[in-house]
Amino acid sequence: MHGEHLYIGTYPDCTVKRIRLADATVETYGRISTSQYAAAVAVDDEYVYGGSAAPGTLLAWPKAGGAATNLTPHLSASPVGILDMAVSDGVVYVASGRQLISFHRDGSHRVSRDIPAEDRYVDQVTVGSDGKVYALTRLTTNLYEVTADGLVKVGQPLADVENMLLAPLPGGALLGVSGLGHVWRTTPGGTASVWQTATRGFGYPETIQSMMRHTRGTIWVGGHYAMTVHRTEAGTNDRFDINGEVKTMAEGKAGVVYAGLYPSTQIVAVDPDDYGIRVLGLLGNEQLRTKRIVVDQPRNQLVVASSPQTTKHTGALTFVDLATNAFDSHREFLPEQSVMDVVVQGATAYIAGDTYGEGTTGPIRKVAQVAAVDIVTRTLLWREEIKPDWQSYESLHVVGNLLYAMGRRPRGAWFAYDLHTRTIVMEGDLGGYGQFNGVDGRVFSWVHWTNDICELPTVPGGAVTTLYDNVPRGWYNNPSFHFTPDGRSTWGMHGTDLARFPLPKK
Repeated sequence: MHGEHLYIGTYPDCTVKRIRLADATVETYGRISTSQYAAAVAVDDEYVYGGSAAPGTLLAWPKAGGAATNLTPHLSASPVGILDMAVSDGVVYVASGRQLISFHRDGSHRVSRDIPAEDRYVDQVTVGSDGKVYALTRLTTNLYEVTADGLVKVGQPLADVENMLLAPLPGGALLGVSGLGHVWRTTPGGTASVWQTATRGFGYPETIQSMMRHTRGTIWVGGHYAMTVHRTEAGTNDRFDINGEVKTMAEGKAGVVYAGLYPSTQIVAVDPDDYGIRVLGLLGNEQLRTKRIVVDQPRNQLVVASSPQTTKHTGALTFVDLATNAFDSHREFLPEQSVMDVVVQGATAYIAGDTYGEGTTGPIRKVAQVAAVDIVTRTLLWREEIKPDWQSYESLHVVGNLLYAMGRRPRGAWFAYDLHTRTIVMEGDLGGYGQFNGVDGRVFSWVHWTNDICELPTVPGGAVTTLYDNVPRGWYNNPSFHFTPDGRSTWGMHGTDLARFPLPKK
């Protein structure tokens, strides 16, 4: 807020606007970039500044309106674009990935300050009531004073979080809010007081990121920087913090839970007894979202599918040696495509691609592919454009000799591919995309838009049967199946409630 106006950046049009507080009149300055996210807005007496997520773009408009000046050439390359910025005494301070960059509006007196290796990104910048500029970093929550030519650490209020707010308080103190709902207050150089809103009656149900049924009979639910373990028979649960959005989970030996976290790309192991978290490492290699983790117990490894950083096209299939925690990333199996899913049958992993990559303006290649990979030698067995009009796959499942594939583009199309004859033997349309999975030789789909749970045929000529119609949506990512040991039900979400869905007999 500045003067009589509130200045905002909007999603998904990546536009900077201002709202007159007296009468709610809205004025538009303009779109920042092709990104959907206007990630940062700053204002001084003369200009309004707008910064976008990748592709990171920085524009400045005269406060009274008019043509924008492009300040992007003064930034550095950043995989996330701009996360925050502030302006003080005519100097613009920009969180540009792993640098905190400052310069005058004409580009003069530019200073680029690298953050330490332990920090992920600068994600919050503010001007304190003492007139000093402060920066906060993601994951470590290290707090820095921004000096003329560098960064001086003045505190660490938290650890292992994404930061949502850094704001000045009277008397030189600072207020922070984490993505998980922590609120903290600190004075630079002093200790922090921290409150967790989720445990003080301010928490609320959220659409979930991922789910897993554990062999101990518990249901693990991944949320935004938190996980909850439900003991459904007892009606109790445990909740603990975790360093990111849990995009996917898998259970390994001794009940250890492996999780892929966003946006850090960390792969972590969670102890099922005390919920202790051990970081195995980072996917790196220009990756962003973990799509699926498969535990390959015979070879004591994880097989991980992922999509790339924003504006990139090429995902990866990564092998994690659980004895050494060595990461072996392969981006050559599906070139210029996200790796959207992986299923393992025996010693073969089947993967499928999305030509749009992550947050790009369009594909480089025209047709998405399906590939088979030997997970012993970690080499490509075959790669094929099964459907010449498909640009994006979403989910795979294998039962017997049939590979089921679900489309994202075209949305909701599906086919069953005979791996022996290498031909399509069944196909149809589900009306939306989500996940395939199966139990006891049966194949099921759960998709967005129609929000239906269906059973698919396993022999040519069979029909798709709708089991649940228009289930209230509770998934942030794709719906997923978590079958009970007897195969008669699956756990899932009914709105924001954990629910068990009986599966009618065949």
